[in-house]
Order: sequence, then C-alpha cells, then structure tokens
Amino acid sequence: MSLSENLDSEKLWEVRMRAGRPVTVWYAGKGYFLTRSGLSDDAGAAILCGAEDIRSCVIGASEHSVYAYNDDINRGFITLQGGIRLGICGEVVTDDGKILTVKNYSSINIRFPHEIPGISKCIIPGIVSNLQNILILSPPGGGKTTLLRDLSRRLSDEGGYNVLIADERAEIACCKGGVPGMDVGVHTDVITGSNKTHAFECAMRSVRPDVIITDELFGAADAKIVKEAIGCGVAVVASAHASSPESFAQREICGALSGVMDRQCFITGKSGKMTVTEINYRSDG
Repeated sequence: MSLSENLDSEKLWEVRMRAGRPVTVWYAGKGYFLTRSGLSDDAGAAILCGAEDIRSCVIGASEHSVYAYNDDINRGFITLQGGIRLGICGEVVTDDGKILTVKNYSSINIRFPHEIPGISKCIIPGIVSNLQNILILSPPGGGKTTLLRDLSRRLSDEGGYNVLIADERAEIACCKGGVPGMDVGVHTDVITGSNKTHAFECAMRSVRPDVIITDELFGAADAKIVKEAIGCGVAVVASAHASSPESFAQREICGALSGVMDRQCFITGKSGKMTVTEINYRSDG
C-alpha cells in the first residue's frame, strides 16, 4: 500500500513505526492503525512492524550510506527531500561520553511538514508593520513550526525584512542540499544544523538580519543569545515547548526571558486550526 497514492497528503502528519508494534498514522487530526486495506481503528487488523522494516527505512532515507548520515542520525533524525523528517530511536553507542553512532533502531517517526500560507495573520496580524520580539508556546504538535514558517515568509515578502532562520534541526525551512524545501521568503537566509549560539553569532557578525527566527528555545544558553541579539537591535521570533501557560512559568527559560520578549503567545489546536492565548506583554517593571 502506498500512503502517498491513497491518502490526502495535506491531511497526513505522521507515520510511526515501532519494532514489534502496529504501524500508526496521524491523519486528518486523528490517530489510526495502518492495515492492508487502509486506515482503521481496529488494532487487530494493523500491520505489525519488524526491526528489519525500520532498519530498511533508515538505510533508504540515508541513501544507502548510513555512515554519511551518521552525524544526523546521532542527533536523532534524517531530513528527506521536501522537508519530510525521519525521527530515529535506537541504541546509542558512546565512548567517554561522546556519541559515536546509533544502532539497533527500535522506532522511527516520519513527520510530514505543511505550509499553511497566511495562518499567522489571524494569530499575529501586526508583526509586519510593527516588528516585535515574540515567543510562541505550545505543546508538541501544536503548530509552532508551521507558524514560524509562515511568519518568515510574511516578514520577508510582505515586510521586506532580512530574515535569518536558525534552523537547528532543519524543521522550519526544511533545507535539503542547502535548498529550502518550504517557502520561507525571498529575503530569508538559513543556517541549518548549528546550535543557536553559533548560528546567532554568525548571523549578527556577517549576515545582517533584521529578524532571527528559531525554534525550541531551551535553557540559559539559548536565553542568553536571544538577549544578545535583541540588545544588538535584531528582533527575535522563537518558539518553546509548554503544555500550558502555567507550566511554562515553571521553566528556567521563562525567568531568563522575563522582560525581554514583547509578546508571549500560547497556541492550541492541530492541523492548522489554531487559537491563541496572550500570556503577557513586555514588562520593564
């Protein structure tokens, strides 16, 4: 069965394969089991995935050269053409604390990126005319990356800003071979695969962005480089994980960014049907 031939690609978000377990599919906002005849709620009819099936997928995704993709696999993913991302779990091999490789793959999560042009207008309508430092929060799968992608395109094409995407996991622009797989704007530059500190420093020293867009801020180091960028006159639009506004308030990075971001928006919803709760505005008091 070919998923691409039998399902609407716009409604297909994830395919999960776990060794010894049924194959599951997140489609049109709901989870299903994959069967020989299509998607079903019946776990008993589901196709069971073997360890060799997972290994074959990883080998195919790495173009039959796992060694060439070893650094990506060590970081837990391979990015395919069009921004499709293969998240990989398995047995990590280390030497003196350094990750050497991953073997005995136990599961993969195939994530299909989506573009929803204009989705950010109903959530953050005025950013083109009033460039702000914005932190976007949501649980995993809440639409943060889709929103950042559309914001990049709007700021570039509608606002004429020089945009720099610090794309640590190649999720926003979905670059493959240096070419973005998504429309992130004609005035947009992308640094892929680097940690945020390196990407921000390179950008501010040599690329001259008006705004930096990045995903999944985590910890003091990320907060520090965001502050540095804003202090240098560069706007920052970023995202972070949070199950609720209250849970985010308990995270270290919340305190580290206190008084720095102009807006904090908590996003809920899936498949592009998003709603926003304004957490607070910037406070200098």
